Amino acid sequence: MRGEVLKPDDREGPGLILGEDGRRYLFTAARVHKGASLAPGHAVDFIPLGEDARDIYLLAAPAASPAPSIRLPAQEVPAASARSDGLFTYYFRAVTRDYFRFTGRSRRAEYWSFLCVTIVLLIACIILDTYLSEAFFGLDIGGEPDFTPMTSALLYIYSIVPSLSITVRRLHDQGMSGWMLLINFIPYLGGLILFILMFFDSHRQPNKHGPSPKYGPAQTVDVFS
Repeated sequence: MRGEVLKPDDREGPGLILGEDGRRYLFTAARVHKGASLAPGHAVDFIPLGEDARDIYLLAAPAASPAPSIRLPAQEVPAASARSDGLFTYYFRAVTRDYFRFTGRSRRAEYWSFLCVTIVLLIACIILDTYLSEAFFGLDIGGEPDFTPMTSALLYIYSIVPSLSITVRRLHDQGMSGWMLLINFIPYLGGLILFILMFFDSHRQPNKHGPSPKYGPAQTVDVFS
């Protein structure tokens, strides 16, 4: 996430960053990459964890005075997409803070991080349930464990709501209504269409659901992240 430094880390207390989501995050100098010195007005990129800012990178210092420049067409302005927050950060955020959040936008990396981690955890829970079933319920007539989905069922039920909310936000990210989720009920083709839509990149421009979580206001190249 990108933000602007409001207050540096000094003897008066920890520093303060205003994120692009409108929230304020605390930070210490130890969290700044390569010990860069931050001052009010500096543009930074960071990972939000609760009320704290981690892995802070200095992007640019405030300009002393505006310099005359030639404005290029939007498609010719080189820029880079916002750095991904990471697989497990996206998953943890989806199943905690954003559990019931059906508003706003989610970038492609956030959706696939949630889906991949959920699948891995579900497989692990099924393996665990196999051993627990054998230990507590024994074997059936055929000599196989009498499988009882205990932890896997709990994980599946818990993941229903965040999977719906992050899919809605992913649709918002492409300028579509969250009600498009209902196409999943179309026999045979609905689920496939929705699955394919999840591969499309974020729209660069802000829409009625907010600014792009990947590109912000900038025009950038298309990369798979």
